[in-house]
Amino acid sequence: MPDVVIPPPDPAGLPAPAWLLQILLVFTFILHVLAMNLLVGGTVIMAVSLWRGKNSPFCAELANRLSKALPVTMSLTITLGVAPLLFVQVLYGQAFYTASVLMAWPWLSVVALVLLAYYGLYLVQFRPDWLGKWVTPIAWVSAVFILLVGLLFTHNATLNLAPAKWAQMYAQSASGLHLNWSEPTLIPRYLHFMVAAFAVAGLGIMLLASLYRKADPTWAEEAVKYGARWFVIATILQFAVGLWFLFSLPQKVMMSFLGGNALDTILLWAGVALAVVALLLVQRSALLATGAVTLTIALMAIVRHRIRQMYLGEHLNVNTLPVNPQWGMFVIFAVLLVIGLGVVGWMVWKFARAGSPQQTPAG
Repeated sequence: MPDVVIPPPDPAGLPAPAWLLQILLVFTFILHVLAMNLLVGGTVIMAVSLWRGKNSPFCAELANRLSKALPVTMSLTITLGVAPLLFVQVLYGQAFYTASVLMAWPWLSVVALVLLAYYGLYLVQFRPDWLGKWVTPIAWVSAVFILLVGLLFTHNATLNLAPAKWAQMYAQSASGLHLNWSEPTLIPRYLHFMVAAFAVAGLGIMLLASLYRKADPTWAEEAVKYGARWFVIATILQFAVGLWFLFSLPQKVMMSFLGGNALDTILLWAGVALAVVALLLVQRSALLATGAVTLTIALMAIVRHRIRQMYLGEHLNVNTLPVNPQWGMFVIFAVLLVIGLGVVGWMVWKFARAGSPQQTPAG
């Protein structure tokens, strides 16, 4: 067993109790994942629709309407990702910074990939005529770059949880080019997030269709069916990927979700049950299915946090870190968080209103 070397914690201590920071970490991560799922799934579906649009007026129009929403979705994904990333750095900085240094160059490439994908989405939205035959390849490049960003985040996340590898990796090379391909959970963890994105994006298409129900009922009806197909197929596939991920976990961690710990078991299988409920509801009500999926994502975010706690175990227990409360700063953060979420909600509502066409009167 290699020596486990853990960097010392920040001597300034935590700015608030660990339990409070962990709640905020999970809460803000849920918000980020909801936006991220719409972005990842929506970008791929847009690229597919552009490709099929030559022979399908429905797909051409869907791609056009998605192109208007995706740059906004990407900005939401990035903005909502700041808070959970900061909370991870505060709570698990010893692991996060170590993993980031070990994979420094691939990790820094995330910035370039995000910028290029962002520019691609804007070009598809505002310059499709200028791009001409290149509009579909540009959409695919944006989709692939976004998928690659997700893979690099998964490398970082799994390397965060592997303190036994850190010293050995650094001893082998200090080049900052390490990735975590040897990790058994890497691919199933990555697919667990990516496949979920197609299910959530399918629901997003169904909700988008509701904006056009009066102005373009034929298109809206087909969009509901199309979105539902993406949701159903991706959700069924997600059950298989989820089982792969579960059984790729270390024995002790896996058994905690298979009866070894009552709370962990309830959290996991309640999330699975809600996903089944969403499958049963999707043909009747996209809103109710969206509610069930949102609860599923929330429970799975908690399960993900529990996996992190179990992986790090005695090597990095945040509950033992010194606390130096900065309540003034925390109150400012809390107030700005509430205001920010309110502003984001208002902006999404206004965007939906602006994107909802009014029915043209006859005559």
